[in-house]
Formats: sequence, C-alpha cells, structure tokens
Amino acid sequence: MVVEIDALAERAVDARSARRLIALELSDVVVPSPSVGRRAELFLRVLGREGDSLRLELWERGEFHGARALSRAGENPQLFARRVALAAAELGRRLARKREAALQREARLKLAREQRERQLREQTQEGPVALRSELGFAFVPGRLWLGGSKAATELTLRGALRLDLAAEAWAGHLRAAGGAALYGLSLGPAYRAVLAPRVDWDVAARASALSLQAPAASQLDSVAGQQGTWSALAAISSRLELRLSRQVRASLGVEGGALLRSVSYRGESGQERLRGPWLSGALGLVVTPP
Repeated sequence: MVVEIDALAERAVDARSARRLIALELSDVVVPSPSVGRRAELFLRVLGREGDSLRLELWERGEFHGARALSRAGENPQLFARRVALAAAELGRRLARKREAALQREARLKLAREQRERQLREQTQEGPVALRSELGFAFVPGRLWLGGSKAATELTLRGALRLDLAAEAWAGHLRAAGGAALYGLSLGPAYRAVLAPRVDWDVAARASALSLQAPAASQLDSVAGQQGTWSALAAISSRLELRLSRQVRASLGVEGGALLRSVSYRGESGQERLRGPWLSGALGLVVTPP
C-alpha cells in the first residue's frame, strides 16, 4: 500500500501519524486480488481542501474504488490523523467486501458452467441430424409376416421435436400366396424425452407409402398376372433408447398402426384380401454425427 499526502493536507493532519495509523488500521484488512497470481496494490491519496477539510481516495492499479470527505472540526492534527486512518480502513474494507462478492459470484458462475458441461457430457448429443438403422419384424395378423430393415434420418425442428424421414425393406410370407416383399418411404413427426441421464423415451408417428411385391399371386387388385401393387400405412411407435456414448444410442421399439388401403389378391385357396392392423418391433442404433 502506498499513501500519498499532498502539501495542503499536511496543514490539517500530522502526516507521520497518519501514515503510521493508516498502515496499522489496514493491516488486518485483506483485499483479494482480481487476478490469480497478483497481489492487490492499494494507493491511498489524502488531498487537502480549503477550510481544513480532506478528501481520501482509494485506487488500485489506476482504478478508482471510492472516496471519503473529512472535516477537521477543530481537532488537533494527531486526533485528526486517527480519523483519517479509520476512514481509510473503511474504504479498504468496502473494497474487500466488493472484491469477495465478485469472486464468489465468479466461483458460482464457474461451478454452474462446469455442471452444465458435465451434464452435456453425460447426455447423448442431440441433433441437428441423426441417423437411425433398425432390424425388425412386422406382421398383419393372420395375413402377412415380414422381417427386414429400416433406415431413417432424424431432423431436429425445435428442442426435442423433430421430423423423421425413413426408407424400409421387408421380405416374408403372404398367406396363401407364398413369398412377398414390401418396400416403403415414410415421413412423420417425433419427440424424444429424457427419462434418466442414460435413458431416453422416443415416440413417433408416421405415414408411409408402400410397394407390395407378391410374385406367387395369380392376381393383384383383380389384375391377372400383376406382381406388384401399392398400399399405405399410418402408425405410431415408441422406443426406449440407451446411451452407449455421446454420439450413439441403442434403441428397442414397438409400433402399431393400420393399413390404409387394402389389397385384394388370388392365392392358392382363392380370393384373399390384405388389410387390418400393422404390428412391428425393432432393434437398432441411433448415431448423431459430432
């Protein structure tokens, strides 16, 4: 600490006593430094004013930290020096409280940042784009049994809401007609909610355009010799997703829906119709590129 007493102030206060008493009063005041590895360097200016009054200014590295005005009011220079020292100590304590509050605020902000960063590391990365690949089975009860795969692109819209674009390919057995294949393109909204740091719940709805291939059927949609036709599907799915790493989830899901267009065909036992509910299950991986 450096104490400067100008010539006009020395007329009102005993400069030697003021320097000694200021050092004594400030000896138990600890002012934290604003920078790690640097000490607080205080500079106290005692400036004289007309009428035996003084102005005390506290500075640190060129930054102003407050002032006090004192009047001698008839006191002798030694007693006035005591009042000057007490006022200087109050300025120092005020700066110490201000600096401690700032350091505590910075510590809280740092802790909050570290907690947010830790939570982000613990959670799987979200969007803006993710890729999902699934293997599964599907069936229309009593009519169609399938096994196949699906690939989807997940596009984040806002927060946990997204849009899923998917393509699927299935192969299986169509009742009374033998082997069949099903191909589709789908589009629909989805939402993902966090159940636990490592577990998410995903729900989605989709509408699909389907291409059905049944080469063993003698008729499709009452057309003899036709091997392919189309249908449509509306479905809702639910998945549990387990975090494997920051970018990878494992998913296990089920889906329920209904065929929107029935397909008539002629099989071994006569005329048949493919219609009814759609049920499926799938196991897959969701990858979010870094």
